[in-house]
Amino acid sequence: MPDLRFIVNRYAAYGNCNMRKIFSTPVFGIMILLVLIGSLSPLARADELYLDLEGLLPSKNDDPITCPVLQEPQWYFGNSWSENLSALGFVDGRGVEYYKRFYAHSDMSVEFYVYLFSNVSSAEEYCDGEINQTQSNGGYTEVPISDAFAVVYDYGTQEIGVSWGVISNVVFKVAVYTANIVEDPTDQLVSFTFLERTRILALGVSPEAPSSTDPDSPSGTIPEFPSFIILPLFMLATLMAIKIGRRKQST
Repeated sequence: MPDLRFIVNRYAAYGNCNMRKIFSTPVFGIMILLVLIGSLSPLARADELYLDLEGLLPSKNDDPITCPVLQEPQWYFGNSWSENLSALGFVDGRGVEYYKRFYAHSDMSVEFYVYLFSNVSSAEEYCDGEINQTQSNGGYTEVPISDAFAVVYDYGTQEIGVSWGVISNVVFKVAVYTANIVEDPTDQLVSFTFLERTRILALGVSPEAPSSTDPDSPSGTIPEFPSFIILPLFMLATLMAIKIGRRKQST
C-alpha cells in the first residue's frame, strides 16, 4: 500500500509546478492588468470643467419667454459686479442682483453669485468650507434643497435665505433678503436656487452629447483616468509586450 504522505507531497509538488507555469504566462499578466483597471476605475473622474462664467448668471437681457422668472414688473434688475476670492484655485467670480418692490422702504432682493475654480477639488473645498462655517455659526433654519445646502435666518424685521452648491469646478451661491415685510423668503430661495443650478447645468452640456442627454447624468460625460493610474498600467503593458516578444524570438 503506497505511503499516504508520499502521495500528498507528490500532488502538492505537481500543483506548485502548475501554479508556477500559470503565473509565468502572459495570460496571468493580462488578468492582473484587468483586475487593476477594474479596481481603479471608480477613481476615474467624469467631471466636465467649465472654462468661464459666461451665461451662468441670470441676465436682464434674457428672453422673457424662456426665462420669465426675473422679469419686470415683478422683478427689476439692480446691478452686477465682479467677485474676488483669496481661495486656492480661484479663477473668476461674478454677482448680480434683482429686487422686488412692495411699497416704500419695503422690498425683497435676490443676489446670485458664481465662482470659477481651476479644478473640481478646489471648488469643492471652498464650498465645503463655506458650509462648515455656516454650520459652526448656527442660528439658522435649514431648508431642504436637492444638491444644495440652504438656510434661512430670521432677524425680525429682516429675513435672509442663503444657499450654496457646487457643480464641477463652479461654486454658486444664492441669497434672498427681505426688508420690512413679513413674506417668508424660503419659497423664493428654493425657486432661485433651482433656477441657478439648472442654468449652470444647461450650459455645461458637452456639444458632442445628444440634446436629450440629462446634463446631471454621468452618461453625459466621458470618464477620464488620472495620470497616476494611466502611467503604471502603461508601464505594465509595455513590460508584458517586451516579455512576450523575447519569448517569441527565443523560440
